Amino acid sequence: MPALSLVIITLNAEQYLADCLASAQDIVQEILIVDSGSTDQTVAIAESFGARIIQQPFLGFRDQKQFAVDQARQDHILVLDADEVLSPKLATSIQHACTNWTADAWVLNRLNHFAGQPIRHGAWYPDRIVRLFDRRTCSYGPAIIHESISIGPTVQVGTLTGDLIHYAYQNRDELFQKQKRYSQLAAKELMRKGKSGSWLRVWVKPAYRFLREYIGALGFLDGRVGWIIACSSASYVYWREVALRQHGHQSPE
Repeated sequence: MPALSLVIITLNAEQYLADCLASAQDIVQEILIVDSGSTDQTVAIAESFGARIIQQPFLGFRDQKQFAVDQARQDHILVLDADEVLSPKLATSIQHACTNWTADAWVLNRLNHFAGQPIRHGAWYPDRIVRLFDRRTCSYGPAIIHESISIGPTVQVGTLTGDLIHYAYQNRDELFQKQKRYSQLAAKELMRKGKSGSWLRVWVKPAYRFLREYIGALGFLDGRVGWIIACSSASYVYWREVALRQHGHQSPE
């Protein structure tokens, strides 16, 4: 049975960190926290769980997570964000995967919450991501936003059961502010890939995103929250496309 390192990057992440660590502490052999200068109780909470702490100025989400993975003592890695909690069913599934390690990477479903409400429709569920993997065969891909483990053609992929509970946003303002920040990163990522913007994209793509999530993906079944989420997604695409149109083929700073 391979030993497992839990890896988390943090910055002022005290709100959910204890719940996050408590949900995983019994199934991992190491807890590694890579912190980028927290001024709240993040480090103290991590230390209370016996975590190893490394201070590292923030390198960007992708590079910070890859740095953390590289510092782990074990080759088998579980990556969590500080506002994510393993459901009991998912924790058991991870234990079973470690007992019978038959894949290089394991896909799980993330159940995102908005203002305390689980969101089970639209683009937010099932939010399929890889968080359990062998670092000798997997690493973070080139994207600077929505960073994820790159799955090559020879990588064997398994599936875990249970949900990763993600306490994503507390209110509408927090959601829209983060979407606006991420839209600028997304525009830079598109420019890095050689994409350019147009006024047609500015108006068509946000409308398409809203209809796809709210109608096509049944976001309306989440009620008023589903409407807010679909609107925020459309706003994200609008801000991204405006930035792309303004900067054209300029290289990211």
